Amino acid sequence: MRLVAGRYAISAELGRGGMGVVWRAEDRVLGRPVALKELATPPGTNLERVLREARTAGRLNDPGVVTVYDVVSEHGATFIVMELVVAPTLADVVGREGPLANDRVAALGLQVLAALESAHAAGVVHRDVKPSNIMVLPGDRVKLADFGIARAMDDPALTQTGGVMGSPGYMAPELFAGAGPSPASDLWSLGATLFHAAEGRAPFQRTTTAATLHAIMYDQPVLERCRGPLADAVRGLLTQSTSDRLTAAGLRGLLSAARNAIAGSPTQAVDPAALPTTVFAPVTAKVAPPAPTTVDWKPPRKNRRLPLALTGVAVAVVAALGAIFLLKPDGTTPVAASVPGPATTSSAAKPTSAKPSAKKPTPSASTVPPSTSTTDGKPHPAEVPLIRYHQPDGGHFSGTKKVGPPPGFTKEGVFGSLVATPEPGTRKLFACKVKDKKDWFTSPDQSGKCEGQQSLGLLGHVYADPPSWAPGARAIYRCNAGASHFDSLDAGCEGKTKEFLMGYVVL
Repeated sequence: MRLVAGRYAISAELGRGGMGVVWRAEDRVLGRPVALKELATPPGTNLERVLREARTAGRLNDPGVVTVYDVVSEHGATFIVMELVVAPTLADVVGREGPLANDRVAALGLQVLAALESAHAAGVVHRDVKPSNIMVLPGDRVKLADFGIARAMDDPALTQTGGVMGSPGYMAPELFAGAGPSPASDLWSLGATLFHAAEGRAPFQRTTTAATLHAIMYDQPVLERCRGPLADAVRGLLTQSTSDRLTAAGLRGLLSAARNAIAGSPTQAVDPAALPTTVFAPVTAKVAPPAPTTVDWKPPRKNRRLPLALTGVAVAVVAALGAIFLLKPDGTTPVAASVPGPATTSSAAKPTSAKPSAKKPTPSASTVPPSTSTTDGKPHPAEVPLIRYHQPDGGHFSGTKKVGPPPGFTKEGVFGSLVATPEPGTRKLFACKVKDKKDWFTSPDQSGKCEGQQSLGLLGHVYADPPSWAPGARAIYRCNAGASHFDSLDAGCEGKTKEFLMGYVVL
């Protein structure tokens, strides 16, 4: 049995990661179980910094913080002696159960917020708030762990060589711009953690660290399951500007409202996959090969090929509990088709001819003209039809009358309508192109910079959440399969890889 510092008897390994190995041990002097974190100290690591930062964590005495008892060095190894907490992490819980209910996420978030406020009052920032550092005990009690890399805000200017301390996917954008850690950067990390808990995935995770950093700096994560006050809290935390970011007091109010919301309130998630599925007939015989399922979108850089993809083949599944829109590449506008008789759960779609139709189909008699006012009597917002186009080699483009397709594209059909001017609850949607590539995509990048690529113009505005006045609102997704982008109303991206939900269009 290994004995550390003459008193800590190691009995088993609890886990390991980038910061080192965690051991289960017994403090033979006090007779209590402890956790020993044996730090990985690669060449160039400032050991004095590590020791000082571990000692600052020992200044904290809060029930929501994993307590640091001691810091010892022995035979070239450094150990942080901590309170032993045997419980799954929030990352484990989400991995096992999937996205958590909004009220539960809010309740967990309030406890983490209290722990952070206690640390900030003591002059300590955590620097690495993330799901794997939040322990979830029985009864959903939480403890925030790994203050071992925290830095006291009044610490002299100790420097680190060899990289960034923290987890890039959950670190605030100002840290990558050279700013020092602060309570505001901890709150941004808490926002990314709440997003992960509610949506079941990291908000900015990409396939490479460089792509992840680019996403943090320029992308705006889109919420699918997060609603109401919790959604407002996440959006208020994940802002680029620290001056615009939610304060702890403002966050507490929103999380309290989300925690206390009753079942069936706006905080309850609407699963876009449960909505009727739009069928796309095959658009071309030249289909890009499917990308591996591990491929994710990588924001391209100059002179670098971006693995963006688009499907030319459609999934032929029709949900017949409402109107179904068939988008055909024959230059005609899709029309609503009524579904008589018993509900049908699925139907096989047949390929349509690429030859233009001689005459346009006659709209169904059951088609209902769009309303000119909302359910509360207010004027209906001006709408702009969003149209999907394709070209023979498989490329797709989503455009409007104001931002038309490039030469060589053929109209497939209409997704629905955007809002022409900004309305409460809407966000901008831009048509974009990857520089030096034949790849067009749609972006909700509110800066209008198309995630560092070429902007072709503002298409209109999508709703962040389904508007109450438009019961037929549909979720629209950005998809890829390795060669180019395309947009889809299908939550499964027609068999390809879904990047994220961009918003909702109205029908």
